[in-house]
Amino acid sequence: MFKKKEKPIKRKKSTFQEYSEAILFAFVVAFLIKNYIFQNFKIPSSSMEQTMLIGDFLYGDRLKFFFTDPEQGDIVIFQYPADPEEPGMATVEVPHPSRSRDEFALLIKPIYWDKTNFKLKWHTKKNVVKRVIGMPGDKVELKNKKVYINDELFEIPTEQYIDRRNLSRAEGGCTWNDVPMGSRDNFGPVTVPEGEYFVLGDNRDVSKDSRYWGFLPRKDITGTPSFIFFSQGKPPITRYRDYYLEQQGIRNAKTTIRWKRMFKFIK
Repeated sequence: MFKKKEKPIKRKKSTFQEYSEAILFAFVVAFLIKNYIFQNFKIPSSSMEQTMLIGDFLYGDRLKFFFTDPEQGDIVIFQYPADPEEPGMATVEVPHPSRSRDEFALLIKPIYWDKTNFKLKWHTKKNVVKRVIGMPGDKVELKNKKVYINDELFEIPTEQYIDRRNLSRAEGGCTWNDVPMGSRDNFGPVTVPEGEYFVLGDNRDVSKDSRYWGFLPRKDITGTPSFIFFSQGKPPITRYRDYYLEQQGIRNAKTTIRWKRMFKFIK
């Protein structure tokens, strides 16, 4: 007689194993979504007013520039070039960090192991939003606040100026690798290299952009803001005096929820 084939015994997973696998799966999915599909973040500064205001919460589309390159006039999200590549590293803006790079072990970017505190640390450069003005190969120059691309005036409806002063080249302020490049209002000319872009904030008088730290590499662009899903803050700044008071923490404008900005698409 033939023996009946026995079915393999399925061992039941322990509760610990089931929870561990669920947590690992959730972590992997969250990692992929955060790094390759979309991102949510809050606007912290006035540099893109009035297109985007302090307190706007944005949905960022990470997929768009996987398939296409930015075009002139596009708003891009990118990793701030002046930030450290890894935790504990010195930069121009932070020459003496409080922690040493040796205190962190890279596991898989952007995840590090903090050897001192025995915990995981997520480290990336902060996300910044600006508008593409100069494309690869373009000659860019600012004269009396106005932008010239290849010696032709380039204007957009969203550009804003809140400071009546017109800083001459001699007044400086913009330096690349210890080389004076001019001032906020009279800058350049410079020619944008291949694979890089020249970006500016729409609120030109208060934006720390390519004028101050140089060209934006294509590899640092992570996406584009799509729409505002929530907004709460003070009224936008229209005078440089108000901007100064804001920086000093003594501007007393009332904070409100901006209902009309909910689900507003960004251009």
